[in-house]
Amino acid sequence: MAGQDKRLSPPTPAGNGEHGAKKARAQALVPVVKQEPPQGVTTVERKEGEVANADGPAAAAVAMAASTEALVALAPGPPALIDVRFEVALLHCKVCLLPLKPPVFKCESGHVLCCYCRGGHVEVCGRADIHCGGMDAFICAAKVPCSYKSFGCEQYVVYHQAEQHKRACQHAPCLCPEPGCGFLGTPPALIDHFAAVHSRPIIAVRYGRPWNLSLPLAQRWHVVVGQENQSVFLVTLGELGAAATAVSLVCVRADGAAAAAGAPQFWCKLSVEHPGGDKDKVVLMASAVGSSTLSNGAPVPGQGMFLAVPQELMSVDTLAISVRIDQVHPVVDATAAAKAIPPPPARTTRRFH
Repeated sequence: MAGQDKRLSPPTPAGNGEHGAKKARAQALVPVVKQEPPQGVTTVERKEGEVANADGPAAAAVAMAASTEALVALAPGPPALIDVRFEVALLHCKVCLLPLKPPVFKCESGHVLCCYCRGGHVEVCGRADIHCGGMDAFICAAKVPCSYKSFGCEQYVVYHQAEQHKRACQHAPCLCPEPGCGFLGTPPALIDHFAAVHSRPIIAVRYGRPWNLSLPLAQRWHVVVGQENQSVFLVTLGELGAAATAVSLVCVRADGAAAAAGAPQFWCKLSVEHPGGDKDKVVLMASAVGSSTLSNGAPVPGQGMFLAVPQELMSVDTLAISVRIDQVHPVVDATAAAKAIPPPPARTTRRFH
């Protein structure tokens, strides 16, 4: 064993053991001086195992700003739009030929159908049981410009809603009621046309109060404008037989404008008293105000909403009538509808005795 231990021990040079011990003790006694950094230089002490940042807090701020910019870049924005052209038949049902509305289905032969025609298609080539979710998204995203773009409407509407928008578009052109004129324009344009071309006075009224008007019987139609929103109304006069004159009032705008969301709605009250002041001799009527583009001219006497005025209540050449127009704000929920004051009756007429 003594010989084995001797072979494993490293050889020690003669005389170096004592010298090495003295050198180690001398190094231990030498003081360690900490080097101070130059003035203006900041150092960051790190613990063992901590990864150093090349630029310290400044680099961290830059990295945070870059991350913020990246998040902003990923934030959703307005979708990109393109204009394309394709056959309009692709947006119509193969059976009823009307614009497709979701949900859309197709049969095994590839015929695209609306939900109303899918059942009857079984007689042709089988029932259309395959729902086309992608087609639903497509027809809801396919938009076309309003048909009245040339009259000032800049909206793009979903294709299968285009007709609905057209019926209520506030830019829908209206026809001049003067026979043989043929002018077509928006209600504001009609006001200028009435005054400039036909020299008709524009009667301005405020809603919610009666206005006493004197209308010449020689002129079949008269123009009334609401001061609050510049809505145009047409008061028409026409013979109702030999014993009476029919008086009607209509709002000049798109035929379906009253049904549009947020569109103003109107009620009116027309009344005519005896010229001599006899309060017992009076006719009156309260009714909702209809809408018309006047595409067929002024309303025909005796049709729709009208007030029948006997000849005894009129002078020779004028009609003295009280007109009150009320703007009715649409009720948006059932709770408010229950609390709302009921509107006047659809039509009431009282004749003098």
